[in-house]
Amino acid sequence: MAYIKNTAFEVYVTNSKRNDTQNITGKFGSFSGQTFTPDVCSAGFLCVQNSLLPNEGYENVVTRGGAGTNGFVEATGITNGNSWYMVTATSGNAVGLTGDHTGIYACNTYDVARATLGNLAINIPGKTLGLSVPADERSDFTELIVGEQYNWGAGNFSTKPTTDLLYCTIANGLLVAQAAAPTDGSVYFQVMKLDGRFTEGAFDAGEKYTLRCLRSKATA
Repeated sequence: MAYIKNTAFEVYVTNSKRNDTQNITGKFGSFSGQTFTPDVCSAGFLCVQNSLLPNEGYENVVTRGGAGTNGFVEATGITNGNSWYMVTATSGNAVGLTGDHTGIYACNTYDVARATLGNLAINIPGKTLGLSVPADERSDFTELIVGEQYNWGAGNFSTKPTTDLLYCTIANGLLVAQAAAPTDGSVYFQVMKLDGRFTEGAFDAGEKYTLRCLRSKATA
């Protein structure tokens, strides 16, 4: 995924103080079979979990247990408990997660800008709003929870909200404004504010849209 201009993400109204696993760490990219290809991830880009990341330093450790040849099964690698390979959310549905915890995550760096040179990632202090994550670098991802409100930038929409398009669905990691809410049981968003502005100190960082996360009721 190429870097997207004018993206941003803020948690606006949340119960996250008690939802200790709402924010997780992960690496963004795509899979071809079992092969992971890391990629840049823009602020607020929508993702789902694929599989657990390896526990660095133990990727090639052999563990044994269970029944198999000579009574053992061997498996290489030890995974983290809650650190994930993240991939693009293609829609408003995450397999097996049909409640308030949606299983859909927004890239939310809480970080400073980084420049990469070969295998090095160099932190550049200062600007923190709307930053993308370099490929193969860990980032924070915030799970979107039904009933909470979030702010996104203009670049996070493939179709931006208007006074006639006050509902948003998810397609390929971006938000799509439309005139009516979906009726398929998927996650969607109601537009709460159209005319906000992101600010960072005295800097006007562009358009801000406040959306409330909801889940549609599937029609019979």
